[in-house]
Amino acid sequence: MDELPPLEPLDVLRLALRRSSDLITILEAPPNPGLSRDHIRKIIAAVLWHRKFLLTYYIVIGVFIAVTCGRRIYAHATRKSTKRKENGYSTSDASETVSSSSSTLTGTLTPPKKDDDAYNTEDTPLLSKSGPKQRPGVLNELKAVLMHQPAPIPALTSPSNVLPHNGTSLLVLCFLGVNLFYLFFRTPLSLEWIFILGDRAGVLFMVNLPVLYILAAKTNQPIKFLTGWSYEGLNLFHRRLGEWMIVFGVIHMLGMLLVWYNVLRPLGFDILQYLFHKTVFLGIAAIISYFIIYITSVGWFRHLYYETFLGLHIFFQVAALVFLFFHYPTAQPYVVTTLAIWAIDRLLWRMTLSSRKYIATLEIAPDEHTILLHCDIDLRRKLFGTRIGLHHGWLPGQHVFLTIPSMGFKYRFQAHPFTIASPAPPRNTTMEKWPLELIIRSIDGFSLDLLEYARHHQHCEIILDGPHGGTEALEAAQHAARVCFVAGGSGIAVTYPLAWDVRVEETMQDGALVSTRTVYQNGSKLKQSVLDCGPSTDPMRYAHLWVRQDPRHDKWLSTSPRASTLKQGSQGNQLFCDVVENDGHEKVSSLVTNAFDTRRPGPEGGRPDIKAEIWNWVTSVPATKSLVSHTLNASLSQGTRPCRDKICIIVSGPDGLVRDARNVAAQLVPAGWDIEVWVEKFGW
Repeated sequence: MDELPPLEPLDVLRLALRRSSDLITILEAPPNPGLSRDHIRKIIAAVLWHRKFLLTYYIVIGVFIAVTCGRRIYAHATRKSTKRKENGYSTSDASETVSSSSSTLTGTLTPPKKDDDAYNTEDTPLLSKSGPKQRPGVLNELKAVLMHQPAPIPALTSPSNVLPHNGTSLLVLCFLGVNLFYLFFRTPLSLEWIFILGDRAGVLFMVNLPVLYILAAKTNQPIKFLTGWSYEGLNLFHRRLGEWMIVFGVIHMLGMLLVWYNVLRPLGFDILQYLFHKTVFLGIAAIISYFIIYITSVGWFRHLYYETFLGLHIFFQVAALVFLFFHYPTAQPYVVTTLAIWAIDRLLWRMTLSSRKYIATLEIAPDEHTILLHCDIDLRRKLFGTRIGLHHGWLPGQHVFLTIPSMGFKYRFQAHPFTIASPAPPRNTTMEKWPLELIIRSIDGFSLDLLEYARHHQHCEIILDGPHGGTEALEAAQHAARVCFVAGGSGIAVTYPLAWDVRVEETMQDGALVSTRTVYQNGSKLKQSVLDCGPSTDPMRYAHLWVRQDPRHDKWLSTSPRASTLKQGSQGNQLFCDVVENDGHEKVSSLVTNAFDTRRPGPEGGRPDIKAEIWNWVTSVPATKSLVSHTLNASLSQGTRPCRDKICIIVSGPDGLVRDARNVAAQLVPAGWDIEVWVEKFGW
């Protein structure tokens, strides 16, 4: 080609839609004196440059993931090293430590007077007179600020918008800053160069498309594996990125409309010709599709019309990708990559490798609003040491996707996530079967229909897809010196299996499980008689708080550990079991140390002050071996000192409960308490 080809009016718009090789050919051609196109040549050069420049966006994301992965590996190695050192302490040393420092309790075992609004307020006073008096360090202050979770703010899409803790908000803002940098770096903002801004926004939309789908992946995706973030954490970035991409798409569309107004309209190209041209029409259709996805993805819509949300989400995702493929030749590699991510996540993994059919028992709990789903899982040896299905076992805190085709035609295509509430099978178990239980609260939609279905069906065929979910909370609990689990309502499904793994001796887990379910075998009704020996031992190192509405929710838990299989602490409760006649009852122990029934009348009922409960548990402990030398040389009049042992708080429940647990930890960290807070929530 020796010269620039003649440009029709619409060719001005088509420039950005051509392949890079075609644009290079046009750019290298000698200028045509009859067509003064110096301005267009500069546009072509800018388009070629930012197509290459935006690819470095993946390098930035890769570096961030590598740093996060390295930090995770370092933290994991540190935990192992600390655990080995702790295991090196002898029992006699531990006893001597507790005895010699028992006078340095840094709190009170008596909780403060409960504030009826403590569950929802952010400024409840917390034993300020008895708290640690150590001057906070800069790092501890920074950690506390990042750990703090602000109160909800009013929102247009719901009564209130729940904000994440400050650390996550900072990461979200950094992610937004990176996107804004790639949008505006070396992008002229004058009207005559609006084409460049519009095209930059369109290319940035496409570059983000594979990232959006990776963040939305439900299965064992690489980012989850490398960073250790839970699905819920990654889903937060997925939603924010989706919102920004809508803005990028709108900027792209408005930019091209200005190109029509300034360039094409004076040449006689009217608005209808422009809008119904194939290229423009497909682009507008793609933007509308993604906008519908956004509108139907807001919290209130998902809550009220979940099935509609699910169907529209899938339909318009596929439609938008098809529109983009034919709208923008440069976008085709990104669209193909995105489709591959979706296919691997939803089709290859979930529908072929991890999905299995089982026969389940449906039981309506005594509260009449909860379905307990039970089934036995046939266990097999893991394939190359990996889990690709429930038959290879699962880990505490993981979840599955449940499908019940027999409920009706539309339910064949619905997969709903639920955390596995029963203890996980031991890592190297010799058992051939292991029970799996799901706790399904009847709220609306699928769960309400399932409750009605369970009234008339005791057994049904189900499809379980999983297991899914990270194990970081489990690892943190295993390597912490002290652990506190906080559950709200059905959040017990998360904390109970984790507590089981922490409290039951690893060598005894095969024979630790005692089921209290009523089963029928060979026409006979069988139910294990048990003797509850009370909460598990060592309250200073272990606490499990359960905030529930009704004491009948106890029946949600159909498995208990044998009392003899629990790890014993310095203040064991085995004496109670030893002095009581067995009478053929199996001795079991409760993993829940404190249960609060919010609807129970009287002084024992009502909403508890979880902040004060956590504060008292953290501070009411003797100094450990790490502080013995300091404690013996210090005067008691100098005030109390915090314990340096690693404390892990794992919370699962309503947003208000989660916020209270985060914020009380944020108040303790500046004084020197080494606290980690892990939140386990699962949602679409």
